[in-house]
Amino acid sequence: MTVWYTGTGDKGKTKLPSVGEIWKDDDIVNAIGDLDELNASLGVISSLYPQLREIMVRIQSDIFSLSSEIAGFDMNFEEEKVKWIEEEISSFSKGIPELRNFILPGGHVAASFLHLARTICRRSERSVVKILKRSKAKDVHVKYLNRLSSLLFVLALYVNKQEKVQEIIWKR
Repeated sequence: MTVWYTGTGDKGKTKLPSVGEIWKDDDIVNAIGDLDELNASLGVISSLYPQLREIMVRIQSDIFSLSSEIAGFDMNFEEEKVKWIEEEISSFSKGIPELRNFILPGGHVAASFLHLARTICRRSERSVVKILKRSKAKDVHVKYLNRLSSLLFVLALYVNKQEKVQEIIWKR
């Protein structure tokens, strides 16, 4: 029988190759946790909207690589991943009308989850910036997450357009 727990973290500490044993509320562990939450939200989107499954799986793999680098493993996370995100933004934004107002997050259920993932991505970015200041992350990690939040926004607009759901303009 497989045991799905180790019990090694029962006293509030964990071990990471990048720093050794640390408290579970350390900024590095928080950043990795935020990235894990982001990854899980992308899995929900993949389940809800199979048309985006391929792109979600690739992004999820990137997030695992980014998290692994923060944990201390060399995953060769480089600028080409950012360039790919930028290309996807360009591709999916074709045919989406330019926004002249703020919109309320929502619409199709997959678009709603894309907006939620975008906010989790932005929190993850802030967490990674915090550890970047301690040299525990790379500039490319922050740049990737910054572009990813933009892609998730564009994908939400794309899904609503595909599903013929009108965006709701924010009114004061």
